[in-house]
Amino acid sequence: MQYLLSQLEQDHQRILKMMYLLSKEINLLTGLDKGTPNCDRILEILDYIQVYPEIWHHPTEDILFHQLLRKDNVNIVAVQSLLRDHPSLEALSSQLSLIYSELRATATAPTTSVLRLSRHYCSKQISHIHDERSVFSAITSRFDEADWQSVANALRRNTANNDDLAQFEYISRSKALNQSHILTSGDLH
Repeated sequence: MQYLLSQLEQDHQRILKMMYLLSKEINLLTGLDKGTPNCDRILEILDYIQVYPEIWHHPTEDILFHQLLRKDNVNIVAVQSLLRDHPSLEALSSQLSLIYSELRATATAPTTSVLRLSRHYCSKQISHIHDERSVFSAITSRFDEADWQSVANALRRNTANNDDLAQFEYISRSKALNQSHILTSGDLH
């Protein structure tokens, strides 16, 4: 089941790329970088974050983190903090998506508070990913076969509880977003 940690780390690399791209768009909006900001790109980034990490990535991490909390000598505060981050990050993603959708629809520039919230979101996501990496290290060193079996069982239960149509739509959207220009373009500068 180590492949789960590899997949989660690949996800982190993609999410970090999205956050750096979002940060670049924010810099364009504020005039810190030269160029034309692209609200569609911002919305595509937020859509990616809402579709993939919030449907598969975070629930998978939650299962791993809860299993880790059953172990001795674990930094419980750090793990619980990461678990609490997931819903707040998801709420921020939704909030920003709604805000930028409205801004695009009304052809309005974002306010200073929206730009500040956007920067907070980027830094919170990046910080969260860095914090999770140390927890992944603890999982790697502490999980035994029984732990991985418990994780596999919990993942199966999660999958069984999902609506088939919702799963199909999620998989289709994820594939499309993974192939979109925001992930395939290397334009980070």
